[in-house]
Amino acid sequence: MTAGRRLTDLFAVVGMLLLVGSVAGTGWWMTRPTPLPDVPLPDPSLMDVVCTGRVDAAETVIPLVPVQAGRVVTVAVADGEMVKKGAILLRTDDTAARSQLTQAEAALEIARVDLHSAEQDARRYPDQLAARDQLLMAAVARVEAARSLLQQRQEQSAVTPLGKAELAAIQARIKELVALEAAERGQVADLRQLDPEWKVRVARARLQAAEADLALAQQAVRETVVMAPTDGTILRVQAAVGGMVSPASPIPPIVFAPAGPYVIRAEVEQEFLSRVRVGMKTQIQDESRSDGPIWNGRVSGLAPWVAQKRSFLLDPGEINDVRTVECVIELESPSGLWIGQRVRVRMKAGE
Repeated sequence: MTAGRRLTDLFAVVGMLLLVGSVAGTGWWMTRPTPLPDVPLPDPSLMDVVCTGRVDAAETVIPLVPVQAGRVVTVAVADGEMVKKGAILLRTDDTAARSQLTQAEAALEIARVDLHSAEQDARRYPDQLAARDQLLMAAVARVEAARSLLQQRQEQSAVTPLGKAELAAIQARIKELVALEAAERGQVADLRQLDPEWKVRVARARLQAAEADLALAQQAVRETVVMAPTDGTILRVQAAVGGMVSPASPIPPIVFAPAGPYVIRAEVEQEFLSRVRVGMKTQIQDESRSDGPIWNGRVSGLAPWVAQKRSFLLDPGEINDVRTVECVIELESPSGLWIGQRVRVRMKAGE
């Protein structure tokens, strides 16, 4: 009986342990940490920077416009033509400019004559002042002589009576001579106050102004001609004889590319700046073709500021208000690329 109870108690304990173990095992299984899956290492190409850019001349494409508005009379170049520095590309009507030049030349000649006259007057001034002094001395002497004559006639009145008419004539003569003396004194005083160098300085200033006007007129004539600023290539001619051109026109009459190597001006958005560095290898491909050829290059420089895209002409449909940093890429071989061509750039992170 005692052995049977002991066996029953043993079974009860074992059952309780099994129950507790099952509950504990179930709880652990339900709350066990999920094992991490095997994650492959990231593809290094995912760190590459991909952006768009544009083929450009190393010295940048230049829109050439006349400084002054005018009507085109000569177009001396065509699209794709290579020109030397100083070559005439376009002429506008210079009739008005040459008329202004003629006026400026005449005004300059007048200013030169005025200066010569003023210098002559300055040289004659001492002689004129001396002559005026002599005239004043003569006037004083005439007054003194008339007064002496009056005094002498008054002393001789006992022998030869001095009539009223004669007295009045002598007194009138004295009055006249005194007035002439006063006038001469005024002339001398005015002449002494004059500085002959004033007129010379004024004439010289007018001459300088005339020379400046002549230089402006000559410049206006030169500005009727559009010339090549350096050796290069005419990318596009957008003017014709008889048409009007103006510096305010949104379309330049001539688009010019200076001679030199081609570069890619890539537009890197601000969030990727930390991945870009000078010397990175790059691959360039036409933006519109995924199966096109690939050109290799290397980052040669980064612009020091975040700004809008560089473009002197806005392309329809192109977003131009995105602020980017310009990245200049030197090409190993630009063969097959065209200035202005839009390209896709991949900057290799590990290279």
